[in-house]
Amino acid sequence: MRDDRSLERALARVLSPRLGHVPSRWPETLYLHVRERAQRAGQGEAEYVERVGQAGEAALLAMLLDAATIGHTAAYRHPEQFDRLQRALAGLAARRPGPLRIWCAGCSTGEEAYSAAQSAQAAGVDAAVLGTDVNPVAIAVARSGLLPQRRSVGAPLPAAWAERVPEALRRRVRFEVASLIDAQPALGAGPFDVIFCRNVLIYFDREQVPRLLGRLAAELVPGGHVILSPAEGILPLPPELRRGPAPGWLRLPEGDDRPEPASPRAPVAQVEEESGPASARGRATAGGVAAVAPPPDAAAAQAPAGASVAQDRRAEAAARLLSAGRAAEAEQVLSALLNADPEHLEGWFLLGEALLARGERAQARAAFQRVLRCSAAGTRNVDADALRRAAVRRAEALRDPR
Repeated sequence: MRDDRSLERALARVLSPRLGHVPSRWPETLYLHVRERAQRAGQGEAEYVERVGQAGEAALLAMLLDAATIGHTAAYRHPEQFDRLQRALAGLAARRPGPLRIWCAGCSTGEEAYSAAQSAQAAGVDAAVLGTDVNPVAIAVARSGLLPQRRSVGAPLPAAWAERVPEALRRRVRFEVASLIDAQPALGAGPFDVIFCRNVLIYFDREQVPRLLGRLAAELVPGGHVILSPAEGILPLPPELRRGPAPGWLRLPEGDDRPEPASPRAPVAQVEEESGPASARGRATAGGVAAVAPPPDAAAAQAPAGASVAQDRRAEAAARLLSAGRAAEAEQVLSALLNADPEHLEGWFLLGEALLARGERAQARAAFQRVLRCSAAGTRNVDADALRRAAVRRAEALRDPR
């Protein structure tokens, strides 16, 4: 009989120092990998993991880390951020001599780093790109320039990438094995003008995020940018960083820059303009279970004044945007909502739906799992239990999205 507690302790001891966090649950592929390898070796599962963690087992450890990480990535993922990146790089290059430096932390198999290098080239900017990931298997693929998924999200792959990333572009990108918790995470290549750290921090405990972002900020030049995924724009920030003009976009102020509000909130009027009148009560449906709104009289009797009403309107606006197939806009509205109210149960569910519509399966699963940790105490207009049941089904269907 398998001793799950011993295995969990072994995985935490061996892998967490290298990954930088202990996830709420390890990927199912990791358990399958350990079970198969332990049976071949004639060892218990915990015993096998402990042995792999010992010196001299680098190859087995690499395979263990590969199974423990979610390597979902694609070229031009969140394409609107690469459009903005081109403009930001042009502005930075106009103010600084010499080549710009870009760091892609948690780069997986390299698509993001190559997309950043291609964006710099399109902007007419000289830039050197560093890609790092804790997974040595992924880094080996990235160095080869043979992109295994051969796909992009929202923008076509350049024709020149059909067989392999061109050598001229590969020369602009360096890949190294490193994690965010390394003593020198930038490996001596900084300071950086732009740091990508997308779809990484959402797997860390919320309390750890400001410290990790503070480490990234220490690697930035004044006026530099940190780019998270749009869904991560709701995470708490360290005092060094300010929120930028788009979800997930952060800045390190320079000179007399005045701090921007720590929690920007989209004006309700603007949300209504983009998505139609607030009287259209479209709500999310998942797995055949609709989130049922109470009668208008009951809703009015329960409605608190001010911020809660604004949050409900944002949720309604996001649901309408999703129904209209405008998932990217819905994600922006939901980022504002959850930034103001991190425990908004319906907001997390809708964010999962928006991420799923954009092909972000791993992030969608994390959002659906977050629904289960939200209190239903302040929930109005929706059936909280129905949303939770739907979130469980969604998360289970998205297990180990690779």
